[in-house]
Amino acid sequence: MKLWTHRFALVATVVTFAACTTEDAPSADSSPPVDSVPEAMLAVATEQGVRNARMPVNGLITAGQPTQEQIDALRAAGIEHFVSLRPTTEDGAGWEEARASSEGFDFDRLPISGAGSLTRENVETFATIMEEVGDEPAVLYCASSNRVGAMLALKAYWIDGEPPEAALEFGLSAGLTSLENPVRELLGLAPSRP
Repeated sequence: MKLWTHRFALVATVVTFAACTTEDAPSADSSPPVDSVPEAMLAVATEQGVRNARMPVNGLITAGQPTQEQIDALRAAGIEHFVSLRPTTEDGAGWEEARASSEGFDFDRLPISGAGSLTRENVETFATIMEEVGDEPAVLYCASSNRVGAMLALKAYWIDGEPPEAALEFGLSAGLTSLENPVRELLGLAPSRP
């Protein structure tokens, strides 16, 4: 009889707990699910005409150089961290530091000027920057997203330990184009055919 009483008490507790844990339906003014926020940010980038905008990983937009107006739109969408891989001497680059300082958003620059800049040291510096970005929504850009894809591929391989093929695919999904063969060489892969 005592065993039955304990089982009854246990069942009553479970039923009571289950009744208390039902979720209310979301209200009409609730925020969108977290997973949809990055897609909305990518939609803003696309609508604003940010060159080659894509999102190879959740929350990280890779792209070509955004204009000041495009950065304003992206910031209004919730992005507060921008990373440029362009030297300040390139046409259209070099204004971001002053703007970030006066307007209070995060900005990093790592000048990557081409295949000769694809060094282990630069990739380690890049990895440190990306670690600081963390999970916060960010825009990572160069002139076209080619250098962005190259650096992401090399970081995936050298720092994150991804296999060469997977690292290359990640770089391609982020915008890697004309630097593909130098990246393939650094990854120990055969060159692509024209």
